[in-house]
Amino acid sequence: MRRLPSASLLAGLLLAALPILGAGIDAAQYLEDVKVLSSAQFKGRLSGTRELEEAAEWLAKRFQQIGLRPPPGGGYLQRFHVTTGAQAGRSTRLSYTLGGKTTVLKLNEEYTPLGLSSNGAASGPLVFAGYGITAPEYGYDDYAGLDVRGRVVAVLRHEPQEYDDRSVFGGRVYTNHAQIESKAVNALRHGAAAVILVDDAPSHRGSADLEKLGNGIGPDTPGIPVVEIKPAIFEKWLEAAGQSFEKIIEGIDKDLRPRSFAFPAGLTVDLTVDLHRETHPVYNVLAWLPGATDEHIIVGAHYDHIGLGQQYSMDPSRRGEIHPGADDNASGTAGVLALARWLAAQPTPRRGILFAAFGGEEFGLLGSNYYLRNPVLPLSNAVAMVNLDMIGRVRDDKLYVGGTESSPGFKQLVAEMNQNGDGPFEIEDDDTGDYGSSDHFALATAEIPFLFFFSGLHPDYHTPRDTWDRINAAGAARVLQLVSRILERLVQVPDRPAFQRRRR
Repeated sequence: MRRLPSASLLAGLLLAALPILGAGIDAAQYLEDVKVLSSAQFKGRLSGTRELEEAAEWLAKRFQQIGLRPPPGGGYLQRFHVTTGAQAGRSTRLSYTLGGKTTVLKLNEEYTPLGLSSNGAASGPLVFAGYGITAPEYGYDDYAGLDVRGRVVAVLRHEPQEYDDRSVFGGRVYTNHAQIESKAVNALRHGAAAVILVDDAPSHRGSADLEKLGNGIGPDTPGIPVVEIKPAIFEKWLEAAGQSFEKIIEGIDKDLRPRSFAFPAGLTVDLTVDLHRETHPVYNVLAWLPGATDEHIIVGAHYDHIGLGQQYSMDPSRRGEIHPGADDNASGTAGVLALARWLAAQPTPRRGILFAAFGGEEFGLLGSNYYLRNPVLPLSNAVAMVNLDMIGRVRDDKLYVGGTESSPGFKQLVAEMNQNGDGPFEIEDDDTGDYGSSDHFALATAEIPFLFFFSGLHPDYHTPRDTWDRINAAGAARVLQLVSRILERLVQVPDRPAFQRRRR
């Protein structure tokens, strides 16, 4: 149950008589860690490669050298799998029956299974569940009052109000709810038998191409069959239900209220997914600093990048070269190590700290979403998360901080701790990106308050030019000193920070 803001909490965060030490961050050691992580040894740290596994092993050894133990009941490495390739088997099929007439769709022309799909079959009535989103942090739920148990669910791509910068969903910055995996997992949680994805064509001025099966890296199976159909097929189904594609999307965008419904009984679907998949292991690297209570703070960063660029490079002419990812996100991962090194040398905190280097972030927050579903410590005891993603290019003393609205008092806390440093940053609240784009989002869906630190985008992002020699180590050390002061307050303040929904 969400805790309501309290005066004692606010006072505790801002006025508690606790020492504000600030970390003695070693900028030279920090830069050495960035150098190692972005070196040719790890070949750009692509998910599903041996090089990323070696980076995970290196991080685990680093945590051990610092003196941190593995989380209770486990090891430093939390394994999950990613799909690196998939091919449709001969029994894959999709048909629908409408008005007594059965239509068999053409594979790769009118429909395709998705690489994250589980193998299996489903048939029967169809239910439309909007964008397939359940977002308590935004007060939005496409499944509210909808019974989808044992049924096939049709959901739209993306998310509501994607062109509205004032939207709680972030407008032009997609949140993790737009990820196909998130939609599939949410359908499974609600008891659906299968998912049919359709592009929200009216929002994108025409039909998008179907996903190319077998291309790229994606999550392991979410436990439910998932296929995508062409919007033209979906429009026929809507016509039979007396619905308009455009009006559904316009209505949701207007008042952010779901437009979900069950299709008429005369429309049924029959599908089978038979994929031959190639998967590889990826690891979250976890280390534990125990506290005096069962509560804990999560301090995280993603350590993966995009390898040799592949289709993800922002400089297509240099695909095939190592994309080192020094800023994205060796800078944040080295920051987690620096904070761990500092905090491990301090007296036992009131709350423990779980240090987490997440894998698979670049391909849909795969590692943090896996942790969300498979936590090594109870999420009910996680009182806050601090996420570091690209903190290595501080320019003109500007720092972006997201999540200041995720708990009452966070904005004031950041402002106060910023004034206690060796020259304050110009803090810009990253309000449009609070809930999207990085691993803090996964924890936000569990209503865990968070703070997200980011030094800004640059032309070297996702290119071979993102190298260690362009890292501003002194600036990053100042960021980490600010974060350490915030953490010192969060681990000691008696009252637990309350989660607060993002305001429109």
